Amino acid sequence: MRKLLIVFSIIFSLSFAEEILNLDDCIKIAIENNLKLKIKKSKIVQTFYQKEIARKYLLPSLSFSFNYKYLGDNEGVNFGNFGPIKFTDDNLYTFTFTLKQPLFTGRKIESAYKVAQENYEKSEIDYEKEITDLILDVKKNYFNILKAKRFVETSKKYKENLEKHLIDAKKMFEQGIVTKLDVLKTEVVLKNIETKIIESENYLKLAKANLNFILNRSPDYQFEVEDILEVKEEKKDYNWWIETGLKERKEIKSFEKIISISQKNIDIEKSNLYPQIYFFFNYNFERGTQSSFGKWDTNWNAGILLSYDIWNWGQTKDKIKKAEKEKEEIENQYKLLKNSIEIEIKNAYLNFIASENKIEESKKHIEVAEENLRVAELLYKEGLATTLDVIDAMTMLTEAKNNYYNALYEYKTAYSELERASGILKLEAK
Repeated sequence: MRKLLIVFSIIFSLSFAEEILNLDDCIKIAIENNLKLKIKKSKIVQTFYQKEIARKYLLPSLSFSFNYKYLGDNEGVNFGNFGPIKFTDDNLYTFTFTLKQPLFTGRKIESAYKVAQENYEKSEIDYEKEITDLILDVKKNYFNILKAKRFVETSKKYKENLEKHLIDAKKMFEQGIVTKLDVLKTEVVLKNIETKIIESENYLKLAKANLNFILNRSPDYQFEVEDILEVKEEKKDYNWWIETGLKERKEIKSFEKIISISQKNIDIEKSNLYPQIYFFFNYNFERGTQSSFGKWDTNWNAGILLSYDIWNWGQTKDKIKKAEKEKEEIENQYKLLKNSIEIEIKNAYLNFIASENKIEESKKHIEVAEENLRVAELLYKEGLATTLDVIDAMTMLTEAKNNYYNALYEYKTAYSELERASGILKLEAK
């Protein structure tokens, strides 16, 4: 019975254990559940069907129509002493099946299909861009959680050191080495750090809520994340990042599709300079007409339909010029986009280099702060330093550690932002 209770207790504990996620897990969950990504995916489906609709305009179409006429006072025609003679029934029925096939449209239908195809491919590129942006958001929020956890840890460690110092201060007060003021000052600072711990824990809760939002989960969903140890990212020179960005950025590829679409829109407008030629075939099943008087009969006809705008006050030429100017505007926007991407990459690159230097700098500050605290505590026990000297040294060490963790996760974030700016942020987390 006791063994059974132990097993049940273990199972019960595991069932209520918090979910532990690593960065890969978060990215996968976000891709599966994120609402913005689902909206973009829906856009792909829409453009796919639009492409299929445009393609089918190239194929023959079959339609059906029904026409009914009631002639009213259809008394017929008198011929001398003969009459009245009816040539049609009072009720006319016509069922018509029509087959229609475009023969020549100045490439209007073909161009419209290619526009739909380009739009479909563009929607896929935009979806990939949304995934890249989502990965960056996940990484930034994941690193914010790690940073917040570290801040909670350093705050609690600070409190632990203060509590030890308070014990020492009380002992030294009892021995008459220090005044009551030393004890009171330590107690005041201890109360303040308890507030700091609460603030750090709230910051951690908010960071988790933000990640839950991206993962499309409840803001209060409980989970823990695995830490990422400091890993030096592979260094590449500035020109490599620029060249890669101009080649890989999804925005550039998307804009190239827009330029291609704008050219095809010009082709569509130019198609109106040519005649539109269609083949048609009609099969009629009718009753009551002259050829089907008093009975059901069938007939068919076929032919070529040609239409051409002889004069429309220059509307076609105006539409062509408008489409050409739209393409010119898009090409200028494309150049502007490439320039802005270069600036974005440069900014991300400089931030990455600066964040890397901050890590080494903050490590040295920790060493200095640890030595400073060690000396301050020794001097305090010898009566050569005040309690404020010790508290200041503790504060300095806590800030140095916070600065280190801040620099470490800013470094990881900066590298992810540089990858994003260069268009190479992968699905696989590092």
